[in-house]
Amino acid sequence: MHSNIRHVVRQALRCMPFLLMSHSIAWGVERDPRQFVTEPSTESVTMSISGKPCWTYVPQSREGKPYFHPLTIPGTDVVLTAFRPPDHVWHLGLWFSWKFINGVNFWEPDTNGVTRVLSQTVFPAADKTFVTDVLLAYIAKGTETVREKRRVRVITQPSGNYTIEWDSTFTAQETEAVFSSTPVKKDLSGNWATGGYSGLLWRFTDSPAMSYALINEEHLADVKTCGKKSASLTILATAVASGAKAKIIFRDNPENPRYPTPWFVRHSTTAHKGRGYYLIGPSAVFHEPLKLVRGESARFRYTLTVERL
Repeated sequence: MHSNIRHVVRQALRCMPFLLMSHSIAWGVERDPRQFVTEPSTESVTMSISGKPCWTYVPQSREGKPYFHPLTIPGTDVVLTAFRPPDHVWHLGLWFSWKFINGVNFWEPDTNGVTRVLSQTVFPAADKTFVTDVLLAYIAKGTETVREKRRVRVITQPSGNYTIEWDSTFTAQETEAVFSSTPVKKDLSGNWATGGYSGLLWRFTDSPAMSYALINEEHLADVKTCGKKSASLTILATAVASGAKAKIIFRDNPENPRYPTPWFVRHSTTAHKGRGYYLIGPSAVFHEPLKLVRGESARFRYTLTVERL
């Protein structure tokens, strides 16, 4: 990890024992089930609920992209995210990645498209909120094309239910920046079947361990939601073995470009030799590219809530 990132992360984490002690005093004899746990080797931060991991934030992957994994059904050991699945080893649980900027691939590992964390602060607070501020550079063929200023905030309730607030502003640097996706195509059933993916994506755990039902605000379900515009998408996740259930609501922001956003949705129980394929997220460039002139910015905000049912 970049030395600047390591310094600011460690400075924040050194404060944690004091913060946790202060919070315990405030609660008195009533113990807060929420506790931050850090992993020195990755400098990741995990929210634990009564000893069970609830969510984990990792400041940087080997591709340079921060991510969340695992995300779980609150209060259980059921994991909702797939990390580096064998079919797409660059899928990182919940993470952000453009597909193309100026025709250069930032999605799959590609030396022409590099995502680089320039600086990052990570702060687990005494009230159990978590905030990370990140500055990222998108380097296309050796030239910084786009710079991103990102803030991610996580609010976790004592029950374990949590909300992730995502706020990213992208600014074109020395040249025009054109964000685009793989061209979309429909299958014989008339559903969007290929292309369109880009942005904040959640790769859900494979079948048969989990089953999923999706619906948008227009009452379209599952694969029918792909490519359709909607202010939100609701995912009902069920652990087949235990029956544990969660409701995940993914919301677009009314001030985002192209609100309501098109959604990228893969909902297949049979893909990849029966392991299934569940990849879901807003994609502003699903149907057409987004262009920023030099110095122009675009801000994208999303909210995810995870609630155990």
